[in-house]
Amino acid sequence: MIKHVVIRILALIILLFIAIPIAMAQLDPRRRCGTGDIGVILFFMGIFYLIWMIYLLAESFFLYRKHEIAKFKFNVIAALILPIFILVSIVFNLMD
Repeated sequence: MIKHVVIRILALIILLFIAIPIAMAQLDPRRRCGTGDIGVILFFMGIFYLIWMIYLLAESFFLYRKHEIAKFKFNVIAALILPIFILVSIVFNLMD
């Protein structure tokens, strides 16, 4: 179970770090704007995060069919609860 969780978390971190160079490649180096730059980076990170969520939900369907309930519960919780924590942390960071 621990190996399952660690692999899924590492996959998320790798996907988010892949999103940053892709977003930076979309920016115009002659024109820098702080809000536009972070918007593009967050957009691509959001796309990769959405891919990760869809993968977890699809995998949880197959885990449920194989009766691996603990892994199924982790996938569902990680895919559906984690976005709420991310949004709450963004809101609290914007309030500072």
